Amino acid sequence: MKTKTTFLLTAVTVGLFAFIVIYEMRRPSTREAALREEYVALFDQDGIDGIVITGGEAGVELRKRGGRWDLESPVKDRADAAAVAEILGRCGVLRKEASFPGKELEKKQLKNFGVAKPNLKLKLLGRNAPPEFLFGKETAVEGKMYLRLEGSNNVHIVSSELRSLIARPADAFRDHRLTDVEGAHVDHVSLKIPAGQIELAKQAGQWVLSQPLKARAGETAVTDLIGSLLNTEILSFAPDQGANLNRYGLSEPRAVVTLRATSREQPVTLELGARDEKTGNIYARLPARNSVCLLPPRVERILGLQPNDFRDRRLVRVELDIVDRITLAPAGKPKVILQRQQEDWILRDGDATAPVNGAKVQALLEALQTQEIGKFVADVASDLPKYGLAEPQLKVTFSSYSSENTAEAVAGEQPIVTAAFGLVEGEQVYARAENEPYVVAMDKSILDVLSPYSAEWRSLALFGYKAGEIVSLGSGTVALVREGGAWKLPEGAAGTVDAVNAESMANTLAGLTAMRRKGGELPGEKTGVVSFKTAEGKSHRLILGPAAPGGGCLGAIEGESGVFTISAPDESALRLPLLRQ
Repeated sequence: MKTKTTFLLTAVTVGLFAFIVIYEMRRPSTREAALREEYVALFDQDGIDGIVITGGEAGVELRKRGGRWDLESPVKDRADAAAVAEILGRCGVLRKEASFPGKELEKKQLKNFGVAKPNLKLKLLGRNAPPEFLFGKETAVEGKMYLRLEGSNNVHIVSSELRSLIARPADAFRDHRLTDVEGAHVDHVSLKIPAGQIELAKQAGQWVLSQPLKARAGETAVTDLIGSLLNTEILSFAPDQGANLNRYGLSEPRAVVTLRATSREQPVTLELGARDEKTGNIYARLPARNSVCLLPPRVERILGLQPNDFRDRRLVRVELDIVDRITLAPAGKPKVILQRQQEDWILRDGDATAPVNGAKVQALLEALQTQEIGKFVADVASDLPKYGLAEPQLKVTFSSYSSENTAEAVAGEQPIVTAAFGLVEGEQVYARAENEPYVVAMDKSILDVLSPYSAEWRSLALFGYKAGEIVSLGSGTVALVREGGAWKLPEGAAGTVDAVNAESMANTLAGLTAMRRKGGELPGEKTGVVSFKTAEGKSHRLILGPAAPGGGCLGAIEGESGVFTISAPDESALRLPLLRQ
């Protein structure tokens, strides 16, 4: 065979093979072919970047730019992304419930079906977009209609839901949210309202009031305002795009709200105008969208806001994780120092320490962090004596503490914030945070958890021994010692030991827990004394006093300040006779 002939045959073979490969690649698979038989159009929704609706109540054009859908016609505005997604979704799942092949239809039949020159059309634009949807007449079956694709004479019977979706007024395709900004991104709020100009800003993750005064702002109050605005739905749009602002009371708005967000260069501004006489709804203008709309009446609450509505109603704001010491300094009394020891707290008195009632410390922390300010009395603390704050009855200081072995620049106690409490008038006490110039009034019940007596902070566990550690007991004139695990009288003493009562008393003393503690001295006459000694040589004297209100009795420990209440069962065990009668 000649070389030329061989070359030609080879070229033909290669070309035929390439044609077969390309044909098979473009040929729909069995599954795809089945889907094409079932659905009107198959397309990639992500590749669609435009929608044109011709006919209906108005011609509508939607365009996708930078991941966001905009309404281009008949007005320019931000589009409702959910409405767009629903259109594309219904186009993608539009089933052929029946079909009439075009080759079997005459032009007259196309006209009868209403698909020859239809009034309503839907065109999708973009990569691999399907042909234009041509919507015809309704069939005799309710909820069904005729539809044809541009370039094909095949007619399909489909659900009329897609037609109902696109044959709506243009406003149905506009975004009915005031803005698409997320609340978490908002870091500045400006209000121009009857009360004046109010400015709020987020600094170091915390909201502050910067105008008309500088103060801490309440996180909840600010986020509630932002949330209520962002969640307000536009009820309808003015037909003239706000061409006549006087008509809507917007030439001089009653309020102007501006939100700035880290995710946007331009601020979001909302202007509130007049109330619609028929519906009671409020006209508002969105300058960035060049739109006038109607909002529900609840937005009018903005008009009544005051600067104090946004102030932090906590007396102090402190991160409890960095607090190592709490110092209570009552006027004319010794300081009470509570110190963090890992996860617990201890009471420090000079170099000595004692366990602390953890529940009481927790109550203090919660009260100062959660009990709200009842009233802002003065924004300038220029007359402190008037409120008893020149020489407060009590100061509470939160501090951090750095040891010499840490990397901090300055070792020792570093005060964070101090709260001062002054005069009590009626049911309120005047107070202030000393790093701020404001005087406030709080419910005086907060003083109940800020005890100025160190005894009230001590642990409710009075001794904390094991029964076996107690080696001697004394009650009244009787003294016992433990020898070889048995309770005995000292040599030469007369009587018979009641071993059961002695062991019961030892067990009670070892685990004795007060019901509550308070400062001061034991009132009235003492009604009993119980003494004991431990194997380590520590001695204690427990003094029993009169009956306590509510049951049990009052008691005190010799050498320790304060009194406490013990329960009736514990009292009974401590009054048992140590000798048999």
